[in-house]
Formats: sequence, structure tokens, C-alpha cells
Amino acid sequence: MSGLEKTKSESQLSAINQNVFFKEFTFSNNDFKSERDNAEQELADNVVWLDDYCFIFQIKEMEQHSSNYENWFKNKVINKAVKQIKNTLKYFNEYESIIIENEKGHKLDVKKAKDCDDIKKIIIYATNDDFPESLKFHKFYVSSDVGNIHLFHIEDYLHICKYLITPTEISEYLDFRENFFDFYKTGINRLPEQYLLGHFFETPISDHFNAHYIHNLKDQYKKDVDFDVSGLIENFKDSITSTSSNDIHYYPIIKAIAKLHRAELIEFKKRISIAMEKCEKFEFITPYKMYSSRTDCAFVFIPLHSKNSKHSMTALRNYTEAVKYENKTQKTLGITIYRKTDDLDSIETAWLYLDEDWTFNADIAQLLEDNYPFRTSHNKAIENPYK
Repeated sequence: MSGLEKTKSESQLSAINQNVFFKEFTFSNNDFKSERDNAEQELADNVVWLDDYCFIFQIKEMEQHSSNYENWFKNKVINKAVKQIKNTLKYFNEYESIIIENEKGHKLDVKKAKDCDDIKKIIIYATNDDFPESLKFHKFYVSSDVGNIHLFHIEDYLHICKYLITPTEISEYLDFRENFFDFYKTGINRLPEQYLLGHFFETPISDHFNAHYIHNLKDQYKKDVDFDVSGLIENFKDSITSTSSNDIHYYPIIKAIAKLHRAELIEFKKRISIAMEKCEKFEFITPYKMYSSRTDCAFVFIPLHSKNSKHSMTALRNYTEAVKYENKTQKTLGITIYRKTDDLDSIETAWLYLDEDWTFNADIAQLLEDNYPFRTSHNKAIENPYK
């Protein structure tokens, strides 16, 4: 909708995606100018891009006076929205750069999203209340040019985002949805979206149908307090002081956290919370750590007593480098946590993200052997984080 205000559904989708994917990775003001010929172009209504995750959303909203629902679905969803998805993918390939603004007001080149291995293509549509289920239950449009395009009534997409809370989970669910479509092409359009979500919570294996899986939804809750870190991250963004030098301020840090699964977020929040709780109780507390083998990123949480806060940056650098070395990782995130000396009710943090090749370092190896600085932790394999 170049040059026009967003529709209600477009604004709603943008708000939903900001909640799940963070504002830093959500783009809904998608007009851009070609550097080649200065022509104005427009991407799909909403693009989400987070390193190797890319989601392209096109939304269609039915006018209240519409009455021929089949024609509307064919013309607006199957024809026009599909074309806009295809155009976005074409622009990714055609233009040398596509500079647009994310929901934080930062301009980024989303052209790089074309390098993602599996770009998710999604059409969401809003309709009148009496829209027939025979159309509403359509799950996919299969394009000979760009492959499977997911179709969602906006009520179903809203429902999904009540249960799936990270980009990883959304991506995994869309993978499962496509696999189930391949298994059950003849019957998938007779099933409500709630069945697919319940099946996914039971198992990602898609080669069967079990009507009882729909009952899994009653045991799931949106943003359970154990793994919801969105408020915590939002509150501490201003105090993120150290990141890799080639990105916008804190983006690498938010990416490292946004890619975690709910089971990993539970461990992340558990450690940062206990570090906050104990930092002022003892003069020295052994740092807490964790490692995500799925994202190959190590984390270290360093509680400091307020009287040692002047050493926070030194402690942050040393412990972060040490946990990176121990885990032989490319990426590591360190956090120091302490209370203000003049206001012990206020928490201060400093964050450091390292993204560097691991190399042997005899001094660090010897220090780890002589005076191991961390608590022992165990990384348990989790077969199904939703159960």
C-alpha cells in the first residue's frame, strides 16, 4: 500500500510480528527506491529477517460489503497476494540493495535476506465473520515458481502466535505444516489449524493423523513466565554497552537471545534471575553459564557486588573470553549484573557479544586448568520442548 495508511489488518500483523520477532527484525514500511533507475518499488506488507530466518508476509483484508467470497479469495488471496510474494522474491534477486526501515527506525539492507536457505512465504487474510470454512481451511497455495505458500486466516495466525513465542518456534511449525501437507494433501483442508498446532506440540513427525492431538492445546500457555524474556530485554537495551563493531549497537545480542528455543530461554532466564537476586548478597559469586548446541552460542552470567562494580567491564571481558574458549564456540554472550552503589534497588548490566573464530590460547587454557572459574553445568538433550 505504497503511500497509503496501513489497513487495520496490516497494523495488527505488524504488532503481532514485533511481539514474536522483536521490532529490530520486523519491516512493515516497505517502499524502496532502486539505486539503478530510481524507480519506486514495494516489498510485501511485512518482512521479518533475522540472520538465517526470513519470513515474507502479504495480508489481504476483505471489505465489509463483499459478498462473493469465492471470487474474493481467488482474486485477492490466490492471485494478487501470491503475485506480491513473487515480486518480493524477484526484487531480492534483482536489486543490488534494498534499504528499508525496521520498526525501530533503523535502515537496513534486506537484500541480504535472499541468502537465507528457506524463506517462508505467508499470506494472511482477514474476512467477514460468515466467511465459509471450506475456504478458511485452505492451508497452501502451491506455486510452480516459488513453491509452497502458507495461507492463514488472521484468526488462526493470531492463535498460533499465542502459543509459539520465538522465531525458531514459528519456523519449526511452518516446516511441520509443509511436511504434513506433503503427507496429507487430500485431507489437510478439512482440518482446523488447531489440529496442526496440537499435532506439532505432540510430535514434529508428520506421517500420521491422530484426532486426539488437538487436546494438547489446553496444556499450552502464551509466554509462560518461565521463558518470557521480552520485558527483561526491553528494559536492559539501553545498558547494552558492548557489541561486535560491525552491527547496529545491540542487534547481535538480541539475535543471540531471539534464536533460543523456549527450553533454552527457561535456562537463560533462570540464570539471569538468580544472578540479579544474589549479586549483592555475597562479595563474590561464581558466574553461571550455559551453552546452546543448537545455535552454537555460549552464555555467561556474572553477578558482581556493588563495591566491585568498577571492575564490571574487566570481569565481563575476561569471563566471556574464558567461556568462549572453554566451549570452542564462534559466538558468546556475556552479561555482568550488579546494583548501583548509590541506589541498591536499581540493577545495572553490561553486555558483551563476541563473534570470532576460536583459536588456541595457551594462557587461557592454563588459567582454566589451574583455577576453573565457573559452576559445573550440564546440557541436557530435550526431545520435545513443548511437552
